Amino acid sequence: MSTQLRADAQRNLERVLDAAAELFAERGCDVSVDEIARRAEVGHATVFRRFPTKDDLIAAVVSKQVGELAAFVRDALDDDDAGEAFRSFVWHAGELHARNRGLHEGFTRCAAIPDVAEAKAELNALIEQLIERAQAAGALRSDVAADDVSSLVGGAIRGAADSPDPELWRRYVGVVLDGLRPVSA
Repeated sequence: MSTQLRADAQRNLERVLDAAAELFAERGCDVSVDEIARRAEVGHATVFRRFPTKDDLIAAVVSKQVGELAAFVRDALDDDDAGEAFRSFVWHAGELHARNRGLHEGFTRCAAIPDVAEAKAELNALIEQLIERAQAAGALRSDVAADDVSSLVGGAIRGAADSPDPELWRRYVGVVLDGLRPVSA
């Protein structure tokens, strides 16, 4: 956003992004723009004026969510206990993915869109710092990178997605965290 929006336009933008995020989390990215507009209590044209395609809207929601996760990692980098900071991040990311059906789908769908790619690159750089701190503290295997963590935690959560037990993902993520401990631990 290079230009400042009028106050009412900014409110409408936030309502659209919030409504889209809620619906994507509940039902995935296949919800219609009309449903998003109804939930946001704006007209269909209001959505398309700001987001010419549905992928533009999905990308905006995903970029915002990735940005929020990056802010969490920045805070975690200030934690004195590097191992606990890493584990806290993994649990936070797990919670986000487990309660948000559309995040992984939206990210995969829009990964090549520059805003999403940029947000993901920034997040990965922060996660790498978190990982390096945990490794230096002896709390994490030395052969783990940010993409490894993302794949392992994401796989654990997706593996539990169809279970009748909505908390099964926690057990799977716990197993992943156990596997990420250094062999000497």
